[in-house]
Amino acid sequence: MLKNPILKKSHIGDAIAGIVTIFGIDILVVLIGLVLNTFSPVFMTVVFSIGLVQLIYLLPLLRWSVKRRVKGFSKGLLFGALAIATVNFGCFLVTYKFFSGGAR
Repeated sequence: MLKNPILKKSHIGDAIAGIVTIFGIDILVVLIGLVLNTFSPVFMTVVFSIGLVQLIYLLPLLRWSVKRRVKGFSKGLLFGALAIATVNFGCFLVTYKFFSGGAR
């Protein structure tokens, strides 16, 4: 069967899989942090710094996907990580303003 060189494979499904993977792992990390918070309040830091904590599992996943040449999945991982980090930074700014006395 001849392949049409004009038609390219869509990476949308792979990108969605990457986004769902990052969101799923982030949800698990937050839930684990909340459970461990019952033992020590130090673990609440994990919940508030999820943007930085996700680098621990994002970099190996990204390396794996680049090595396997799954471009759509790599893009989805990066987009999902960027979305989580952006929301995390926004929440940090709101919390910082609230606790620094900026909100009246």
